[in-house]
Amino acid sequence: MRVWLERAALGAVLLSTACGGGTSQDGTATEATATEATGASGATDVATVADGTASDGCPTTYLLCDDECVDVNADANNCGACGVACGADEACGAGMCVSDCPFGAAKCDDECVSLDSDADHCGGCGNACPAGQVCAGGGCTDSCPAGSVQCSSDCIDPTTDPLNCGGCTEECAALQTCISGLCTCPEGLVGCNSSCVDLSTNPEHCGDCFNECATGSCTLGNCQCEGSEASCNNECVDLDNDADHCGMCGNDCAFYDDICSGGSCVCKPGLTLCDDECVDTNIDPQHCGMCGNDCMGDPCGGGTCQTDCNAFPNQCGDSCVDTETDPSHCGDCDEECAGHRVCIDGNCEDWEIAPECDSCPCNACNGDLDLCCEWDLLGAVICTEAGSCP
Repeated sequence: MRVWLERAALGAVLLSTACGGGTSQDGTATEATATEATGASGATDVATVADGTASDGCPTTYLLCDDECVDVNADANNCGACGVACGADEACGAGMCVSDCPFGAAKCDDECVSLDSDADHCGGCGNACPAGQVCAGGGCTDSCPAGSVQCSSDCIDPTTDPLNCGGCTEECAALQTCISGLCTCPEGLVGCNSSCVDLSTNPEHCGDCFNECATGSCTLGNCQCEGSEASCNNECVDLDNDADHCGMCGNDCAFYDDICSGGSCVCKPGLTLCDDECVDTNIDPQHCGMCGNDCMGDPCGGGTCQTDCNAFPNQCGDSCVDTETDPSHCGDCDEECAGHRVCIDGNCEDWEIAPECDSCPCNACNGDLDLCCEWDLLGAVICTEAGSCP
């Protein structure tokens, strides 16, 4: 089990609070039995369960509970062991259910209070000071002693009071301690959204407070991804077809005409790689019909150098095109379809290969991409969102 606090005094606070099953009538923590602390079934000691065996496939401090890896050191529904749930007013710390009040505070009438300074609970829950008196050091008195700060009828020590840490009403969060006027999480934990978390294993705060793992698993501050996906900048991506991370993290298929296939940047269907550039040899006047075939100022159409574009629907520069189907001039000249989108009826449309089908109709085409098309250019069946096929 992680040693949270090295200081002996703070270790004593952690131990007494973590083992508490509630408060006595005077508001002090009472010692709980092992059954009360861990549930009727009895949780295995956290030092035993926190190791995460290879057989369960979970990272350190995690256990496999209901087919999900959970951090039994911090999960309030599986605290110390699977199925051990903490109470509504408890948090899970070091695999034990503890009060959701910060260390050094007591629970009175479902409220976290400082028994040393709270005039309504001075020295014990419900022990209110008479009108005109203040509470200092757990006792009612006429005035605050030297060195303390008066907050209403409370005499607080801003260097140690967890509900007035550094100043009046500056409350620390559950599991935090007030040290030298600063709310401090136990060693190894960081304060995120008023909670103390382990950035190395917490899937809601993986690596930093604002990074949540979509897959719900965090190891060594990195989100763990499913199947063949890899973690790039704490985002799960498929290196086989992600154009921003093709084959490896950060390998960007930067050109509009490049896509990622099988972990390599390749030209999208209908384009050919010429001089490190993806071009359409059907319309490119420098590579007309094949790489390097220059039309010398004449337009290119249908893969052949032309004298004019009269036989074609449109002309864009020195290219004879059909803006209804051309992804480089979709709907109008130079309106290029980004990525591997296809041009259908003058609009750029999304599509994907239907791997389960070699002809249409295909049951794999559903949702937004519900139109099945047999695309001769690609030599495959695709699913698209367009109203007609390319």
